[in-house]
Amino acid sequence: MHIERLDFENSPYLGVYGLATDRVVLVREGLGEKKLEVLRDVLKVPLIETSIMKSRIVGIFAAGNSNAILVPWYIWDSELDHINASLKEQGVDMEVIPFRNTLTALGNLILANDKAALVSAKFKREDVKAIEDALGVEVERGMIGDYHAVGSAGVVTNRGGLVHPEASDEELEWLRDLFKVDVYVGTANMGVPFVGSCMLANSNGVVVGHLTTGPEIVKIEEALGFLD
Repeated sequence: MHIERLDFENSPYLGVYGLATDRVVLVREGLGEKKLEVLRDVLKVPLIETSIMKSRIVGIFAAGNSNAILVPWYIWDSELDHINASLKEQGVDMEVIPFRNTLTALGNLILANDKAALVSAKFKREDVKAIEDALGVEVERGMIGDYHAVGSAGVVTNRGGLVHPEASDEELEWLRDLFKVDVYVGTANMGVPFVGSCMLANSNGVVVGHLTTGPEIVKIEEALGFLD
């Protein structure tokens, strides 16, 4: 199966607790083996169980693509060493982003695949350059709908993308051109528009929150390129 429903201790907001790329998945500590096995089976890449500053909401703090994982400056040294050692085994870089300001929830503020990244318009130009160098892709500043939290308002892989229903037709065309994939609007978890917070997805599959409805799953499959 390329799509499965799951919950993390009764929470349907899987994207809050993890980050998926085509090379690796970062996921919160403390999940049972059965749920970890679902992630392995669907996403088909190694898992790194971790925390960031002893918090389990690693999907809020971390962002990235197949080239690199970005984490905020306040990550603990022990966490940094653990994640970095695991990433090196997969040939993925790790970059500590030193923005000492309020823009530390990188997972909420950065949306990326292996072609490009969209970051919150609140980032300064020098910040964008640092992200661009780390991820090795073109980076643009912008919003989805009226939302700066582009990482939670969307999910994009190397096969497709799904974003907040308030995205305009012009924004969808721009996103398609930027990420080089088809991008559609949709929801998850029974109407939640912040789809990036609701799922973990890469080019192999997608794991969605357990409240996601059948029609939402069909739209997610279409948007992320899993319908023939």
